[in-house]
Amino acid sequence: MTTKISSIVAEQLLPQKGGDSEKEHQLSEIKIAPYLNKLLERASSQPSEPLGKILASNEAREYIAKFSFFQNLAWEVVDARINNDYQRIMSFATNAISDGSGLHMNPQLSIPKHQKMTNIHRMPGGYLSDSGHQDILAGLRYLNYISLFSKNSPFDSFSDNLVPRIKEKFIQNKFAKLNPKRVIDLGCGIGHNTISLKNLYPHARVIGVDLGGAMLRYGYATARLLNQEVEFYQQNADYTEFPNQQFDLVTSFLLLHEIPKTSMKRIMSECARLLRPGGVMIHFDSGMFLDPQTPQAKVIRDIQALYNNEIFIVSPPLSTIEKMIEDSGMEPIIAKIGDENSLNNNLKRWQIVAGVKL
Repeated sequence: MTTKISSIVAEQLLPQKGGDSEKEHQLSEIKIAPYLNKLLERASSQPSEPLGKILASNEAREYIAKFSFFQNLAWEVVDARINNDYQRIMSFATNAISDGSGLHMNPQLSIPKHQKMTNIHRMPGGYLSDSGHQDILAGLRYLNYISLFSKNSPFDSFSDNLVPRIKEKFIQNKFAKLNPKRVIDLGCGIGHNTISLKNLYPHARVIGVDLGGAMLRYGYATARLLNQEVEFYQQNADYTEFPNQQFDLVTSFLLLHEIPKTSMKRIMSECARLLRPGGVMIHFDSGMFLDPQTPQAKVIRDIQALYNNEIFIVSPPLSTIEKMIEDSGMEPIIAKIGDENSLNNNLKRWQIVAGVKL
């Protein structure tokens, strides 16, 4: 049975007390969707219009202003909520991660330069902020923000059912006999998709890898809360420390659009190294971000790059990524789930970058 992560975690690992009531109310009154819809209507009605002209339009300026104001205010609301309930959350998290048997930290890990260049999503302190010991603040901030953003935005939240639904739509069709014994999730962040993989493959050894120490601690506390035996390692996905041919399935979720081309190429090679012959690599990303094909998708991508610190979101073409997979010794599989124009359903805009180890 798949556990609904959000409802259980919310009771222990999210703030239960209110924050700044005035800012909370102000945030609840912000409506982004009408501005986004106007911008997308402009893009779709004039498909031959240069992208730069669309981004300079009144519709784009209005949406960017509203989106930026919402995002800055959202982080303020998140921090106010956390500050009001931090001691309780920390007490529970400290207890949850006290044994540390499945949490493998490396405080001496060298962080790649490209990951230090900016704070993605303008998150205060960034995803990699970590004071050491039992710090979970980055993970706590991230999940709180996702919760706020999904309630006030036309974009979907990261659903608890995301992994099972993708499995139903893609994995079961392409790899019906896949029954992995060892699974590794690269760039796992707070581990929600990693834990979902453990739900899907309960008899498999499931490992999450990320650079951020505080993110990993939060993920491990979540796994402990759900009684899931998931392991978390602080490692660089470009060059993990696991032996060759140790895994049957390698995954990532929304990782590829956050890294430069050079890192993407290294990760494809690393996936091939980690997989046993016949093993499967599957990277899930947004069709709006990874090689978008429509004016609407390109507008959203470029706004994210310019105003949301998604500096690597202008990814290489899928043909280039396909060549990376081939060069690494895998048979490439490139697929889409649904229509990238849809902003209301994650399943309608997922880009699949997969490969089978030869």
